[in-house]
Amino acid sequence: MSFNQQTRTTALWLGATVIGAAVSFILFAAYMVIPLAGFFSGLLAPFPAAFFRLRHGRGSAIIIVLGTTTLLVAAFGIQAGALYLLQCGVIALMLPELLVKGYGAARAIAWTTATNLVVIALAALAYGNGSGQNIHVLATKEISASIAQAITIYQNAGIKGDDLALIKQSMTMVGAVVTRIYPALLTIVLIMTTSANLALVKRSAGRTGLELNIGSFNDFRNREPLIWLLIAAGFAMLAGTPIITTPALNVLVIVTALYFLQGLAVILTIIARQAFVGVLRAMLFLMLVFQPYLAALVAAFGIFDLWGDFRTPRKQENL
Repeated sequence: MSFNQQTRTTALWLGATVIGAAVSFILFAAYMVIPLAGFFSGLLAPFPAAFFRLRHGRGSAIIIVLGTTTLLVAAFGIQAGALYLLQCGVIALMLPELLVKGYGAARAIAWTTATNLVVIALAALAYGNGSGQNIHVLATKEISASIAQAITIYQNAGIKGDDLALIKQSMTMVGAVVTRIYPALLTIVLIMTTSANLALVKRSAGRTGLELNIGSFNDFRNREPLIWLLIAAGFAMLAGTPIITTPALNVLVIVTALYFLQGLAVILTIIARQAFVGVLRAMLFLMLVFQPYLAALVAAFGIFDLWGDFRTPRKQENL
């Protein structure tokens, strides 16, 4: 390679890392500034580093993660940088490494999420020991503050009287539940973040020049022994002590979310065999957004798929 070509390649590499860091910063900054709408951009913040890792190598991903962290610390403070590292940094660095090693989608998501949870737990323990504060108490206070902020928003919107009292009661109940299951909710958010970035990597795989063993989401299926964990967690909820019921509830929420994914894969497979696939798929997601209780039905599809095998086409017998 000539000197000019090498200089040009280095310039392109540096330009890609700068662009990647800038895009990651914008996506995560939107998450910090606009909590509700920015939540979706926050899910995609690891993608630039993951993509450029597959296209330009491990060094570009490390620089993008460190550059994004530096920009967030400069703009929002050290807490924002730490939050990005814990929520996105592990995914950005580990997910593409597993894909390069030939891991399938399910294994890559499982190992990335598990590693991320361990890193977060270790960071929480280190912070708790260093500051002398109880992490659970801090999380509970943060949840209570968020609930109080939501109630204030309703008050400022002009809601008063019995309607406001009903909202306060509902929000208090929600806060009590979230306080018990925030570890499960954190796990689900990490699964969602990893899955969203995996989907983007799959769509852009042609630009990386790599053959990735990602497969199709419609083929997603949980391991059969997982059903016993669901049953055990359900029976554990009958215990009369929070020491047992709280961990059981978290396990129940996580496993149910996994069966929701399997049920969604079942329904999308059935939809793929119909006419007007795009319309039916859009209707399904709209119904899940506006009728969240349908998620329980989708999870039931995932559970009973163990015995029904709904994705296998049924052969019609000639009479």
